[in-house]
Amino acid sequence: MRLVRVEDAVGQVLGYDTTYVGKDGGATVLLPRGHVITRDDVERLKDSGVYFVWVEGNEESSDLMYEWEIAETVARAVAGGENTYVKPARQGSAWIMASVNGVLKVDIHGLTELNLGGNVLLITRQGMSGVVKDELVGVVDVIPLSMRRGGEVEELLRYRNLVSVVPFKRRKIGIVITGTEIYQGRKRDLYYPVIKARADKYGWEVVFNTVVPDDEDKIIGAVKDAISNGAEAVVVTGGMSVDPTDKTPIAVRRLGGARVIAYGVPIKPTTMTMIAILDNTPILAVSAGGIYYSDYNAIDIFLPS
Repeated sequence: MRLVRVEDAVGQVLGYDTTYVGKDGGATVLLPRGHVITRDDVERLKDSGVYFVWVEGNEESSDLMYEWEIAETVARAVAGGENTYVKPARQGSAWIMASVNGVLKVDIHGLTELNLGGNVLLITRQGMSGVVKDELVGVVDVIPLSMRRGGEVEELLRYRNLVSVVPFKRRKIGIVITGTEIYQGRKRDLYYPVIKARADKYGWEVVFNTVVPDDEDKIIGAVKDAISNGAEAVVVTGGMSVDPTDKTPIAVRRLGGARVIAYGVPIKPTTMTMIAILDNTPILAVSAGGIYYSDYNAIDIFLPS
């Protein structure tokens, strides 16, 4: 490409996206790459502070690769396996998308090393998050306008399979709602809709759902019933604190063969969460905080993984 004054660019093909900062503070494309510059464009460009532009020319004889090519090339390298795909984006970016519902895996070491290189950045969602088909899971942004094909770009291609999506292994869940006040009809259950929304989002089937009082034996029985009805993971809600009527942690510990991995997790809200395994079936016991902070809580972090 060639750098020219905007007055001299009339009739020529713009070689890259020109942008300006919009009212929302984000970068907005003023004129896209491939646009043939007109005399009216000259004033629009100057009004946005653009007095020089890159126009197409001599690309065939150059060993340079430009930002839009680099972004897609690197994105295809770092996106691992058949469960992701790359979608071109504007302004030297490429999007990595999930092609299945599953758990996002991120190679943190490789991502850190790539990002410290200074030429290309990989931005991802948090690893071990649940994602759905056609969801954006990563973005590749290129810092310079161009790089050498043989050396600089080739060096970047050694970073492979940094981002991948593993399909969910468990697709059937059981739900046990605890609370004597709910069981007796004194209070309406608000937790089932929260969990059902997660199930619908990720494509899980709810194969068992029940309400039980704050009674250890009844909670134990309900969890076993969920598993016998085909649940591959069980969510138990409520009764997770230290109040005299909070029986859920005790009940989970009393499940024969259950191994408690954690009681109390460094998350706000839903800190009082218990994670356990019973005969290879995960049990997630979560506090009532997930009702009031339903957008994101321990269910989103632990249940998908």
